[in-house]
Amino acid sequence: MAINVKGKLAKGSVKILHIKREPTEKEMGLGSFEFTDDYSIFDYGKMPDTIPGKGESLARMAAYNFEQLAKKGISSHYRKFVAPNEIEVNLVRVLYPQKKEISLHTRNYLVPLEIIFRNSLPAGSSVFKRLDKGELKVTDLGLDKYPFPGQVLPKPLIDVSTKLEETDRYLGWREAKELSGLTEPQIEEAKVWARKVNEFITSKAESIGLHHADGKIELAVTPEDKLIVVDVFGTLDEDRMLMDSVHVSKQVLRDYYKALPWYKKLEDARANNDPKEKWPVPPKMSSKLKEIVGNMYKGVCEAWVGKKIWKAPSVQEAVGEYVEFLEKQRI
Repeated sequence: MAINVKGKLAKGSVKILHIKREPTEKEMGLGSFEFTDDYSIFDYGKMPDTIPGKGESLARMAAYNFEQLAKKGISSHYRKFVAPNEIEVNLVRVLYPQKKEISLHTRNYLVPLEIIFRNSLPAGSSVFKRLDKGELKVTDLGLDKYPFPGQVLPKPLIDVSTKLEETDRYLGWREAKELSGLTEPQIEEAKVWARKVNEFITSKAESIGLHHADGKIELAVTPEDKLIVVDVFGTLDEDRMLMDSVHVSKQVLRDYYKALPWYKKLEDARANNDPKEKWPVPPKMSSKLKEIVGNMYKGVCEAWVGKKIWKAPSVQEAVGEYVEFLEKQRI
């Protein structure tokens, strides 16, 4: 994980980073992620509610995934799980390409990219908007005609976007290379790692009855100029998963808020280039939905790591509750 503050605490929208030793140009730092029950959507920042059990669920799934990744020969910043809702990690520096702080000779820094993998195109996927704007072609997806919501791609699409800009934007691989300070072999290695991580998450999801639609990894360059996986991957916050075409991830929260007048106001504020402090304040979530989503996080975590922690409803039961909620709300 990367840090961009001085001191001993860095708080994001949903994670708190406790800094034990700050990174330098030649040495990694040391810290731990504390996963909270907060959530963030649409790059808004912290939303007004908390989801019971969410933080511990994410921490346990993250730890499990990193430990499995190590068995596949992929290095990461992960050190160990700290019960109940933390993971200890190595830290690297945050450097900004827009400030010309990154070059081919830079070491020990967060790669300012998100490497995205897509297996299918669920409703709400940004791919549809990019197709409509002409930013993507149907052939880029390996298709010969416009896709339908839920369409499975012939093979996973490996995509790339910015990481350290106010609003993420998609890039071509040439621009990604220039922006990131990575060499051509490192860019190719990043793609290979993304495919391997995607294969692992997809297989694990299938084993508990879920379809893995898309997700991402983040990378860092070590002081020795080696790539490692950082941040978190393969959780309900980082990846989009479904059961029988029903979302079982943070997408549930996105869909709920997209149906509210607040979302249109948020889009208008962005279109007007309003500063974040002037964006509309979101309303609180339905208490019933909060309970359902909490059960989703806990149920998936228990199935994923193979351990009963809360004795939560099964994933199937949580999804059934969500479907009933949707029918009543007509969302």
